[in-house]
Amino acid sequence: MFPQSKRDLKKIRDYLINESDFSKHNPEWFISISYLYPYTRDEIIKFHKRISDVINDTFDPYHLNIICKGYFIEKGQKKIKTKISKTTITQTNYVHDELIDGQLGSHLILSLPSIPIDYPNKNLRKVWLKMFPEFDGIPPKKLLSEEENKQLIADTLEYVIRDRCPAFIAHGDQSIDIQLIDERIPFLNTGEKGWKGVLHYCTKQMFCKDQFLNVLDTNNSNISVA
Repeated sequence: MFPQSKRDLKKIRDYLINESDFSKHNPEWFISISYLYPYTRDEIIKFHKRISDVINDTFDPYHLNIICKGYFIEKGQKKIKTKISKTTITQTNYVHDELIDGQLGSHLILSLPSIPIDYPNKNLRKVWLKMFPEFDGIPPKKLLSEEENKQLIADTLEYVIRDRCPAFIAHGDQSIDIQLIDERIPFLNTGEKGWKGVLHYCTKQMFCKDQFLNVLDTNNSNISVA
């Protein structure tokens, strides 16, 4: 990365850390999402809107709390695809490799309000009735403890996204990866701890100021970055 690109990226990161709503509502969740097909950026922005609606409807149906969301679009690594083509003159088949663009995926940095586990809202109760039918919709006691209720929230997030967005979420266990952000340790190889490290990771493809709007979905991110 060129020196100017590094300076631009530092300014972008400093701005998001210090000026966005994440500075007041520190995010706790980092969600990575893979899609069923190689969708365009415009299509993925529509998917983000659907995911936001699902999260809001599940965790804050009465719009009483602040849920901060930052959506980042990441282009996957280029892949080699083997193709069979025909020569122009003799129409003979030949095999060759072609380098194709990687598929787009999403990262969501999320700040959820405190969830009253003992007195969940009506929509959360409906979700838990589907998740825990054998317990009449009451989560197992081990998930209700203060130490484990974060796991319950993670399981609920994954369940509602898969359940209500099946048309575009990829199949397989790894298509949705939900992590509780740990403020005590650096995130991956960013060298930064907690949500600031997550933000460094999500902005790694902002090589210049022009990339800011390509990576950040400003339509569905409500962290006041305008």
